[in-house]
Amino acid sequence: MKICGITAEYNPFHKGHAYQIAKARRAGATHILAVMSGNFVQRGAPAILDKWTRTQAALRGGVDLVIELPLPFATASAEAFSYGALSLMQAAGCVDMVSFGAEDPLDRLQSVLSVLLSDRFEPVLRAHLGEGGSYAAARAKAVEDLAGKEAAALLERPNNILALEYLKAAHRLDFFPEWNAVLRQGAQHDQAGLQGGFMSATYLRSLLEQNDWDEAEKGLTEAGRIIYRQAFLAGRGPVRLETLERSMLSALRTRSLEQLRALPDMGEGLENRLYTGIRQAVSIPQLYGLIRSKRYPHSRARRMVLHAFLDVTAKMLESPPPYLRILGIGGKGGEILKRMKEKARLPLSQSLHELQNLGGDARAFAILEASATDQYVLGMPKPLSCGWEFTASLVKEKEESLC
Repeated sequence: MKICGITAEYNPFHKGHAYQIAKARRAGATHILAVMSGNFVQRGAPAILDKWTRTQAALRGGVDLVIELPLPFATASAEAFSYGALSLMQAAGCVDMVSFGAEDPLDRLQSVLSVLLSDRFEPVLRAHLGEGGSYAAARAKAVEDLAGKEAAALLERPNNILALEYLKAAHRLDFFPEWNAVLRQGAQHDQAGLQGGFMSATYLRSLLEQNDWDEAEKGLTEAGRIIYRQAFLAGRGPVRLETLERSMLSALRTRSLEQLRALPDMGEGLENRLYTGIRQAVSIPQLYGLIRSKRYPHSRARRMVLHAFLDVTAKMLESPPPYLRILGIGGKGGEILKRMKEKARLPLSQSLHELQNLGGDARAFAILEASATDQYVLGMPKPLSCGWEFTASLVKEKEESLC
């Protein structure tokens, strides 16, 4: 039995994801455990479909067990996102292999990792940060100074960036599974069209938002297409940032400077910039434009605004996620779950109510998750009432014993 962990948003689950699972199985994985983002994702936006619909598509696509990456980590920077996901795999107590996508082979990534972990790196990074550019630009310059242009070029590719953060998180956690780096095939990140039989998730989302199922089915798995279409017909999607815009602006206008100061990745008086922008903006895109700069790119502005809307604080990212929440089970998921119940280092449950009753950080995370979903469902074509987090059932693709 070899359990492979995969971190994903599955927003939506597509043929590229199925390819990654197949590669992991060919590398020896007998079971697939996915750590999946919930209703809001790292790009600072709502997922196009809810977590339970996306879980069902993942289980039909070859995943055996889905656990949730809690909201503060799912919507964080690449570093915190990767750390949160890998810490859950470690806490599961049974993950032997970790699979991730990359544009370059593992050995090349490892060579850059050695630079990022070296004692020489931080002083050079701080020097470039002092020049006023973004963190990503300063990091690339520091790597170029220490290892040359070819090494720095690896940091220009989005999958490589996330892959390196997984490798860094492993050192931070002292957790060293077998790595399965899957080279990205076909369409690149954000690229339009069908390339080599694959589509990017960004392009697929645009097709789904336009209701272009004929084109979208070229990039989706057959099971995924059926599941997503049923969800759309039921009024559960697509969920767009635009449909939540007034709710977001309304909530943001109530935030004090003290509340904004408590957000993740704040500093250098950035809360003042955000506070002023909130009071000027009459749309979310306008607010992004008022925040972003050479120092603070669009991606950071999006996450900042989402965190302010949902009340995610920096304190929530100071410790690893406090529990393992199961969203769905199928295939050989029962075998993974049995192993987790023997070896897991964190409380394990499918019930958010049960996890909330643990108190402490678990209670805070559960309350945040429920509150965020109450906002998320307002973005559905057919909005739902509050409390879905506590009434939604575990997704099962095959009957499995949970005892």
